Amino acid sequence: MLRKTLVMLLTLFLVIFSSSFLIMNFIRIGNDALGLRIIEIWLGERRESSTSSSALDINSLQLIVEQSLSLALFLFVVAVIIIKIEWRIAVAVLAISIIIFSGIVPPYNLIHKSIEWDLILFLIGSMIFAGLLREFGIFKYLAVNIIRISRNNAYTLIAMISLLAFVTAAVLDEVTSIIYIVTLIIELHSILKIDAVPLIITAVLATNTGSSALPIGNPIGVYILFSTNMSVNMFVRYSLPLAVLNIVILILMVFVVFKKYIIELRNVLTKREARLQVYMTHYYTSLNGVKKSHLNYGLLMFVLFTITILLNEHIAHLISTIARQSVDSHSLLAFIPYIFIVLCFSKIPPEDLSKYIERAVEWPSLLFFICLFILSYSLQYTGVMAKLVYVLSKLATSTNLLLPLLLIFTTILSAVLDNLSVVVTFTPITILLNNLNLASYLIYFALLYGAVFGGNYTPIGSTANIIAISLAERKRIKINWNTWLKLAFLSTTVQVLAALGWLYLQLYK
Repeated sequence: MLRKTLVMLLTLFLVIFSSSFLIMNFIRIGNDALGLRIIEIWLGERRESSTSSSALDINSLQLIVEQSLSLALFLFVVAVIIIKIEWRIAVAVLAISIIIFSGIVPPYNLIHKSIEWDLILFLIGSMIFAGLLREFGIFKYLAVNIIRISRNNAYTLIAMISLLAFVTAAVLDEVTSIIYIVTLIIELHSILKIDAVPLIITAVLATNTGSSALPIGNPIGVYILFSTNMSVNMFVRYSLPLAVLNIVILILMVFVVFKKYIIELRNVLTKREARLQVYMTHYYTSLNGVKKSHLNYGLLMFVLFTITILLNEHIAHLISTIARQSVDSHSLLAFIPYIFIVLCFSKIPPEDLSKYIERAVEWPSLLFFICLFILSYSLQYTGVMAKLVYVLSKLATSTNLLLPLLLIFTTILSAVLDNLSVVVTFTPITILLNNLNLASYLIYFALLYGAVFGGNYTPIGSTANIIAISLAERKRIKINWNTWLKLAFLSTTVQVLAALGWLYLQLYK
């Protein structure tokens, strides 16, 4: 059985590598102004000086082989995950080992340039803090109140979860939001004994949708905002209305696609109405002095944490002024959860912290994130992304054609790639196209919409997706691709079409 599996995987890799080689050999970056500019950006990533033969270097046989190998390894990982998602860490580690020992990317670059360590630190801190909040009873409190407010109405319950995920993602960020929302759904799952998979998928899609509403909702929004010198008002003006429209679209799609599930959920709520009333009455009466004190303290910590996240940039500026040295707001953000972990020591003994680090942190997910960062960076380093950008630029002959092409292209890439890597690679090109008057400022929003909504298509399309799946797996809740695509494919396609319509509406205003 093992031998048969290995033969199958080897055959799959050889097919993918052959296809990748044909594609990379076919795409050639020319010596025109745009091609030279793309190569200049690519060489800057590799930290090599530009020479007269630069345009030929990226098209050389050696680099074509390196590009083919990095692209094939990435696509191979994606293909294996589709076949069996439980193999994702093993196959990702295997791919990275090949990248390192083949020498196509220097190990130094993989450690110091490919991995977003501030995001990894933030994830670890947020997961530990979420574990402490759960100990305080925050998520059970929210779950009980959602049940109470929904009044046994399945539609209201789903809409409330979707809107809560949307709002928290917009005002905090998608990572923080999904950790807390999935933990909340797991509490609902334990109380109601219902299938949590449709609720988790809905929450993830709502989280990604909400992350596009404000620049602080997603790292890619912050990156685009600062890289393009765009004003916050402009970002809000062109992103918030579309995000609101798309959350409405998503909720309506959930009502249609999961109609059978909603009927089952309604029956569960109706059948267990008396039991739920007893449960809620018991819950409220069980809140004695100690438990209520812990709950109130947890709610206070959660509110203060939210406010601190929102004021992160102002805090960074204040510290910069006092210390008289620049403090990066993104780096500061990575350490905010740890401040609140320390504040929780007044209610939880410090010696118990190791227990929460072991139980609350989803270490396999973090390792998989690191692997994804490395695989995505190898595509940038070898020139795969540069070639894809060149093809896109050549296909677009006008703004009318460029906007949908970029939107569709980045949507497809973000469905299988880390969307932050896609945005980091494409942003300099969109700035160049804008400066050359080949596109308006709307091209930045085409990039944003494609990256955000493209992440909704697959379980590996964004950080929020992977975290949600991993948190669910810890509770033995498995989310397969079929169930995901059942909702995500239809709802995301409609959201992307809405984004395209919104872009053209702004273009012809």
